[in-house]
Amino acid sequence: MDNVATVRSGAWHGDNELTLNFPTGWEVEMLNPKDAPALSDAQIEQAFAEPISTKRIAELAKGKKSAAIIIDDLSRPTPAFKVIPFLLRELFAAGVPKSEIRFVVGVGAHRPISEEEMAKKVGVDIAAEYEITNHNFLSNDLRALGHLENGTPIYINRTVADADFKICLGGIYPHSSVGFSGGAKLIVPGTAGFSTMCYFHTFPPGRGPAVIEGQSDEPDRRDTIEMAAAVLGLDAIANVVLNSRREICGFFVGDFIKAHRKGAHFAMDTYRTKISETTRTESDLVVINCYPLDADAIQLDKALAAFSYFENAYTIALYPATDGTCFHGLFDRLDYQRYLKQKAEHIPTTPSPAPKLGRRSQLHVWSEHFERDDFYKEYPSSILFRDLDQLIQLLTEKLPKSAKVAVLPVAGIQVLTPE
Repeated sequence: MDNVATVRSGAWHGDNELTLNFPTGWEVEMLNPKDAPALSDAQIEQAFAEPISTKRIAELAKGKKSAAIIIDDLSRPTPAFKVIPFLLRELFAAGVPKSEIRFVVGVGAHRPISEEEMAKKVGVDIAAEYEITNHNFLSNDLRALGHLENGTPIYINRTVADADFKICLGGIYPHSSVGFSGGAKLIVPGTAGFSTMCYFHTFPPGRGPAVIEGQSDEPDRRDTIEMAAAVLGLDAIANVVLNSRREICGFFVGDFIKAHRKGAHFAMDTYRTKISETTRTESDLVVINCYPLDADAIQLDKALAAFSYFENAYTIALYPATDGTCFHGLFDRLDYQRYLKQKAEHIPTTPSPAPKLGRRSQLHVWSEHFERDDFYKEYPSSILFRDLDQLIQLLTEKLPKSAKVAVLPVAGIQVLTPE
């Protein structure tokens, strides 16, 4: 049916299908990315066997007495559990003792993840057998590694810095200040201390979303990440690219710069979404589904750039924020335990009346779990809805009977380009 759209929603929390039912007569256009098929286990093994610009991990790690595997948290959709068994085989083949292999969750200034969430990320068996710790950017348990030429002070998680072999296992997704995530980003800011992170977020210029190479001679944030990783001695990366079903469709192992760039080019092609001039200018409603970056309440901005491509359309963002957390310690200048204490002591504002439809230029967000006070603190000019059907009904009263709807099904990772 032309008036129905089905999207996926709730990464890490069911990855369920969500059906949008629009009025009869409305025309729905799905703006899908190019996408790519899921890789087989044999293809993942091949990526380990043919690393990019490094020796095989089983050779690189030979003679190493310990290893640190840095993984991203649940704010990122990376299914690390699918890759870890292959990576561990490489480390075992190198002779690294199992008891000296540790996982560090490179949360940066995000909240620590729970033991249950660790099991989701790495797999139940791995979580039971290996030491897994959250990085704490406010901890004193850091190694000081000096300063970069651009002034960045380098303080890195001690478990990571002290390991003989270091590898980042993350994902390559469009990112507003480093072009694409992945590569050595799990080192800085992922496992960096407060002063490193503060400098990183404040002083080096950013690199726009989906911009693969730097745009000037001055080191930017991606350059800073890689200079810090070189000082640390990061040995390798293992980075995934995901398709629209959150399946691994690209896998890049090897040098933390060259493998990352190859993965970024593949990601750019996979996530590329063509939009016609007619769609851009004549859509009455644009629906941005923030999957697969829709787990917590601090990733919404990653999908919002898409709105700038459309003219004079009403806008809806589908953003469940299922874990309900709106914490970023760097910007809030507090640790997670103090944040929880403040939340427990906070008296919510009186619930507002049922929300009304805003202007075309306003953002309408449907979210089941984004706490109201947090939402309006972050997005004061936007409107929060709990009832998606109610929101669509309000739009029915405003839009023509033959309204045109454009739906971006995985806007959290899509890269829009004119057709």
